[in-house]
Amino acid sequence: MHRRALLAAVIAFTPMLAMADESISGQWEANLGHNVIIAMDVLADGLWTSQTVQRNKVVAEMAGSYEQKQASATTGTLVFTPVKSKTTEEHGAAQVEEDQYTLEQGGKVLRLVSGKNDVMVFHKRAYAK
Repeated sequence: MHRRALLAAVIAFTPMLAMADESISGQWEANLGHNVIIAMDVLADGLWTSQTVQRNKVVAEMAGSYEQKQASATTGTLVFTPVKSKTTEEHGAAQVEEDQYTLEQGGKVLRLVSGKNDVMVFHKRAYAK
């Protein structure tokens, strides 16, 4: 029985795996002002996680899959589908989000624009080795 569940999970995520690449993968951080920061990890296999912190308090944690549709090497559309979330009432429930993206500065900046023309600018986090 466990094999069937595992196989079903693999089949369910297979289309998403084919729809992502390494161009947007990485650890990203956006400072939205008003003491709000979003940290997001995007994996090349089509999975992502994010954490939103406001005034040093976690107000949302999400994880899910995404689909990437490239228009060019540095632009396209991302559709984030949360499958797990923990949010505060003020933050609201997690929803599917479709964004137009642009990679800038040699892949160090990821600009996301939602259908509402909300812009979030993420910077790739670099860690000392």
